[in-house]
Amino acid sequence: MSVIDALTQGLAWYGVAFVLSALLYPIVFRASPALPDRGLSLAGPLGLLFAVAGPWWLAAAGIARFTNTLLVAIPLAVGAALWAWEIRRGEILPYLRRNIGTVLLWPTSTLVLFLGYVVFRGFNPDAAYTEKPMDMAMLASAIRATDMPPPDPWFAGQPINYYYLGYVLMAALARLSGSGPGVAFTLSLATTFAYATVAAAGTAANLVRAARLGKATGGRGTAWLGGILGALLLVGIGNLETPLRFLRNPRATLDAGWWSGVGWQASRVIVDQGVPGSSGPRPTINEFPAFSFVLGDLHPHVLAYPLFIATIGLAVGLFSLCASGGARGGLRPLLFPLAASGIVAGALYAINSWDLPTALALTCGGLLLGAGRCQLRPALVALAVLVGAALLTALPFALGYTPAIGTSVDAIPAWIADLPVVGRLVRTVGIVIWPRSAATALLTIYGLFLGITALLIAALWILTPQSRRPVSGLLLAAVPVAMVVGTLARFAALWLIGIPLALLLLLLRRAPAEPTMRATGALLAFGWALVLVPEVAFLQDAFGDRMNTVFKVYFQVWAILAVAGAAAIVLAMPRLRDALGRAPTRAAGALLALVMLGAALYPPLSAYRWTDGFGDWRGIDGLAYIDTTSPAEGAAIAWLAANARPGDVVLEAPGCSYGVAAGLPHDRVSMATGLPTVIGWHFHEYQWRSGRPEELAEIGQRQADVNTIYRDPTSPMARALLEQYRVRYIYVGTHERDGYEPGCTVGPPYPEDGLAALEQLGWSRVFQQGDVVIFERPDDPKLASRPN
Repeated sequence: MSVIDALTQGLAWYGVAFVLSALLYPIVFRASPALPDRGLSLAGPLGLLFAVAGPWWLAAAGIARFTNTLLVAIPLAVGAALWAWEIRRGEILPYLRRNIGTVLLWPTSTLVLFLGYVVFRGFNPDAAYTEKPMDMAMLASAIRATDMPPPDPWFAGQPINYYYLGYVLMAALARLSGSGPGVAFTLSLATTFAYATVAAAGTAANLVRAARLGKATGGRGTAWLGGILGALLLVGIGNLETPLRFLRNPRATLDAGWWSGVGWQASRVIVDQGVPGSSGPRPTINEFPAFSFVLGDLHPHVLAYPLFIATIGLAVGLFSLCASGGARGGLRPLLFPLAASGIVAGALYAINSWDLPTALALTCGGLLLGAGRCQLRPALVALAVLVGAALLTALPFALGYTPAIGTSVDAIPAWIADLPVVGRLVRTVGIVIWPRSAATALLTIYGLFLGITALLIAALWILTPQSRRPVSGLLLAAVPVAMVVGTLARFAALWLIGIPLALLLLLLRRAPAEPTMRATGALLAFGWALVLVPEVAFLQDAFGDRMNTVFKVYFQVWAILAVAGAAAIVLAMPRLRDALGRAPTRAAGALLALVMLGAALYPPLSAYRWTDGFGDWRGIDGLAYIDTTSPAEGAAIAWLAANARPGDVVLEAPGCSYGVAAGLPHDRVSMATGLPTVIGWHFHEYQWRSGRPEELAEIGQRQADVNTIYRDPTSPMARALLEQYRVRYIYVGTHERDGYEPGCTVGPPYPEDGLAALEQLGWSRVFQQGDVVIFERPDDPKLASRPN
């Protein structure tokens, strides 16, 4: 595939996404009445969600099928009605004409970022390692699905029990643009990257200009500077692991490979020691956006990112609406923004459930922070609208989803487990009793943002009258006390994060700062408060530690600190210059710029190593490597993708999570086609089904059943199992014949002599190329069960 071909496919995909977003833009416009750009920077992710949410909701509720007809008809009908209504109101078109520059800026920026990422991804598009095979399987299943939830491609006969809506959003674009799963995988990443970056830039710019409150916030130039910084802090930098390694050993840092160097290692900074039940160190996951978009796992936390950032943007809009007096008339001006925010929050529960509580907190915070000039009773009713919209949106997903959290009842005393609320809480929430994050690790991850926070604290201190400033002597005494307590309790975040957080909150209460600065400070404070959460508690899951909690919380925090940090720089520097003079302010700015420059080493160095020095450009099909590795496997998978019918089950060898053999991921057939297989990556299924004991117990049995079929498919037991799982195709390829790498002993290799006897039972050899064979059962299921 040439670059031109890839860009052409990308433009077709982007065109579909743009049309859907444009059709539903009136909802975004009405949901952001106080945002200077009226939600144009958020229109991509929000418009896509609002366009697909209706068809998805109807399918998930069992009211309709998830078809292309529905995907076209509902957005067209709803969009036409909304545009007609808005045009009659006479507000939207005049706004768009007056702000034609903004109207063109955000879609153009999105397109440039989208195409740029498409070109980058083409140097290494393979969906072959880490979580990519799982993500590809989910996406491929969603593309094929007409019912919601989509079928679980690795647990035939059951729907996906995972947060899957993000895959459905991208599957809608794939279906409407005619993109196959391999190309759709890359274009989904590009869409997410572009939408998240533009949303962060727009939200930071809107925060600087929020409601045009205060003289220092109204300049268009400062708003654009805030937007550029917002994008840069989100995806243009990494943590400080790269500059620290570079200072220690520049040559080794530059020469190291992606996995052994900063590419991967920058995401594993915090390593826990002394975790109960563990004999060694337990790394946590400290992902940040630049890492995630280089790695390219199309995981739920990545798919949700644009909408999570849009939630921050909508919260800024709610704050602006209240703080500018736009909601003095009572509840009515808040209804639409709150309902839209609730829909987004509810959708986030189905995209990446970890984001729901944070999204609700952000929205409530934006409303209540500005509610000093809102009437209390309408504000409380508005909160009910928010929660109600979120519940209604998430309802069809929540009814079919069992969260995979909580320890076994046997792990805690029976008298505690039997308590109605306490028992569930103890099983769900774990307490961190081992040494927490080291100060050096926290500084490595958040040092830049702590510096930005210090700038805002200094600006707020200057704005605070001397009589209202926190007592200096008390502060000086509190610092060493907090450090001693934090050290003794092995809780470095208590002083490193806790002291700036406490000081920020004190100054926000006492400083007569303009509303935008207060909102920026509150957003920073909320981000730092989130950092403290996994230092104290974590959600119990299959890993038995806080790895996943640190992972998901820190990823949210990065977006919050990026947006708030960008606004903080723009708002704080003029105050510091006016109070301290140009020289000290320039020195502080130069130091900040130097640290930011060091953090900015990560994206180019990581991208360079990921692409092997930007070597051969290979195209954007994430599945093309299968054809290259094994043309026979590629042809067989293509045949299945073209000929299998909805509901068909394909039998392939069970695999180990993250396993790769002969250059192909385990369970590559179900991964690439979305067709369900009896059992796929067993540890992933263990995670997803740990809340359903009866299905959890099936995992090992399913592996044994598949082995039984492959070892003697003509035996009565095998024939019964083929009928039980409704298998239509039996796949015999590289993994089934040759087995896996050492360490994965779940089944193959299998003997070949028994498979040949399938044809005696009426099974047809419908595909053969080289050593790869596909058998299809006869249309009459009874034929497949007929004895010899």
